Amino acid sequence: MSSPQNPQNPNPYADPVQEQIPGQAPWTGGQQGPGGYQQGPGGYQQTGGYQQGGGYGGGPRPTSYLQGAPVGFADAVRGAFTNLVTLRGRASRSAFWWFQLLAVIAYAVVSVISDSSTVAGVILDIIIGIPILVTNIALAVRRLHDSDHTGWWWWIGLVPLVGWIVAIVFYLLPSTPGPNRYSAAR
Repeated sequence: MSSPQNPQNPNPYADPVQEQIPGQAPWTGGQQGPGGYQQGPGGYQQTGGYQQGGGYGGGPRPTSYLQGAPVGFADAVRGAFTNLVTLRGRASRSAFWWFQLLAVIAYAVVSVISDSSTVAGVILDIIIGIPILVTNIALAVRRLHDSDHTGWWWWIGLVPLVGWIVAIVFYLLPSTPGPNRYSAAR
């Protein structure tokens, strides 16, 4: 079985239906196209990358911790303890989840020490556990504000069996682009 040779395409094994679609540029094999863009299959230009605005939809990007700006681990912990009982403002997903990581590590250390010594465990629960709990509640309220929900939704986490699932879904929601009704600067 041999197929007839196409003078425009020397590949005898190519599918003649997908050879050339009228009005569409031929595939260039990933070579550079006009304007320096990488050409993908079908001749479409691929800009390669995310939009400049990040996850904020082109609106003004938050610049401070209480406006919901993305932060690293150290800034998340510093910002959370600096705003220990601040319920106004917003907290980005990164600020919330970095602090959750710190809380898990801290509670694991306190738990190991509590197993060794009951007195030391109680003291550490008071010194470390209570401030982390209070900070965690305030941070959760600000995280809910960042996705444009009222902080009262924090209480849903106390509903048996399904409450914690709903709360985690709320904490995973993306930030509201631009200012919302809970922004620090109103």
